[in-house]
Formats: sequence, C-alpha cells, structure tokens
Amino acid sequence: MYKPSVFAHRGASGRYFENTMKAFVEAFSQGAHGIELDVQLTEDGVPVVIHDMDLTRVAGIRKRVSSMTYAEIKKIRIGRKYLRIVFGHRIPSLYEVVSFCDVKGMGLNVELKETVSERPALIKEIIPIISGLKNVHISSFHYHLLEKVKEVDPEIETAYLVRKKGVDWDNLKLYTSADGFHLHKRLFTEPYIRNLRLTTKKIRVYGVTGNEKYVLNPPPFIDGWITDYPGYLISQKKRQ
Repeated sequence: MYKPSVFAHRGASGRYFENTMKAFVEAFSQGAHGIELDVQLTEDGVPVVIHDMDLTRVAGIRKRVSSMTYAEIKKIRIGRKYLRIVFGHRIPSLYEVVSFCDVKGMGLNVELKETVSERPALIKEIIPIISGLKNVHISSFHYHLLEKVKEVDPEIETAYLVRKKGVDWDNLKLYTSADGFHLHKRLFTEPYIRNLRLTTKKIRVYGVTGNEKYVLNPPPFIDGWITDYPGYLISQKKRQ
C-alpha cells in the first residue's frame, strides 16, 4: 500500500454526512486507501457505525445507542438538521462496511468507542467480523480495549489514540498492546513526535486537510494520514 496511506475520516465526511454508506462510497471514489470509522454497541450487542454514544447530534433524538436494539437503530435516519427528515441516512452496521471494504479492497481503521468500553467482553464478537480483511486495524482512546483486543487475537493490529494529557509520553514503550499510535495534527510537534519515533511503531495523524507542509512532504516515519478530504489530499500530493 502507498505510504503514507490515506484513510478517509468517517468516510469522505468533508463531502457527505459522516459514517454513512454514502460517505464511504465517496471515499472510494476519491481514491482513499482506507476508511476510518467509529463503532458503538446497540442494546443487543450489535456493532454499529456511529461516532456519538447518543443520537442527539446526528438524529435529534435524546437516546443512547446502547439503549436501543439494532432493529430500532435501523429505523433511525441521521444527517444534517432540517435535511435528515427527507434526505436522512441509515446507520450502517459494522458488517455492512466491512463487506464494502472487502469488495473494494480498502483498508479499515475501526475505532472502538464508549459503549464498547462499557462492555469490553463483546470485543470477542467484533473481531470475527473484521478479521477477514487483509488491511485492518483497531484503534481507541481507551487503552484497556486494546489490551482486550490482544487478549482475544494477538495478531490483529492495534493503535492507541493519544492525547496531550493522560498519556505517559516519556514511557510510551509501556503501551505494549499498541502496535502504533494515532495523534491529532496539533500534536505533530516536539517533544511528542520525538517520543513517538523512538517507539519505532506505526504513526498515523488525523485532522489533516492536505494543505500542511508535512503532508505534502511527509517524513519517512509517518505511516498514514486520516482526513475528511481524501481526494483533495491525494490531489495535492500528485502536484508535487
């Protein structure tokens, strides 16, 4: 795969509403090498693709995803306010997106969110859904979930989403269950980059647009970019 690879953040979310099949199809059309998405769990334990743990922002419904069954979630329509009633999108299941990536030959970055953190035992149900993909990794801000992933399947690739606070930046080697680190572009500075490079693990940066100098001329230690605008980022690179 091209390095640094380009992952579409929640699909081509700069064009279409985040974490919808339309955004994922557009990501493929724009030439993204992979898709980054978020996974929450329904009441009956089905992994669905949605960022927030409740439906307020995306559907105008004050309910938690984990309080609804998958049958109920399938009836919900999400999208931008005032448009979702007519032009709303379904919330896809993780299985649907995995099937799409398999057919299109795309990579997949599965971020495990809060409702998975509340029921980590269900990771054993998530891993079989994604394990057939050739290029897949699991990421999370919740490090204990990566430990659980490795417990279930030591071979699957993992990435720890790091923040400025709450991470032992001087001892990143302690995070043995992480095969890589994902960071926001705000942390693409010292001493964070130096400490990450010392781990020799994979490094991917999210929040980039394609206008950043280090994206146009990427350092060799970067494995991937995660962006809302995959087509634009790729086109900018081609101009170099």
